[in-house]
This record gives sequence, C-alpha cells and structure tokens, in this order.
Amino acid sequence: MNDVKSGYKTTEFWIVTVVNIITAFIGILAIRGLVTAQEGDLYIAIGSTVVAAIAPLVLAYTATGYAKARAKVKAGNNDN
Repeated sequence: MNDVKSGYKTTEFWIVTVVNIITAFIGILAIRGLVTAQEGDLYIAIGSTVVAAIAPLVLAYTATGYAKARAKVKAGNNDN
C-alpha cells in the first residue's frame, strides 16, 4: 500500500509556503518604498530563520499527538 500525502499535507509544503508569503510581503513593502532592499533582505532572513526554528517544535508537537492517538487506538480506547 502506498500512503503518499497530498502536497498540502506535508511539512515541506507549509514551510515553503510560509517563507514565500514572508518574501512576497517584504517584496511588496520594498516596492512601495516602506523598506529598503537591504532591510527587506534582513527581514526575509529573519523570517526564514524563525520558520526554521519553529518548524521542529511544531513537528514534535504533532508527532506527540499522533503517538498518543495511535497508542489509544492500539489499546482499544477510541474515546477522544
């Protein structure tokens, strides 16, 4: 059996999406003259770093929830 996730259900999709949204937002600010190109590059780097730092925490939280749910199923306790 092949359990391939849909693209939007993968961690990689969400990390890339968030980084792209940050980049687009900063780009719009730069085009409108609200930030300089150097400030924009800095903000993009900061945003990417924050996403990279938070992603493992979200993954750990998700994995813990999944493990608990699987343990309940294996124990025969399907109450949520």
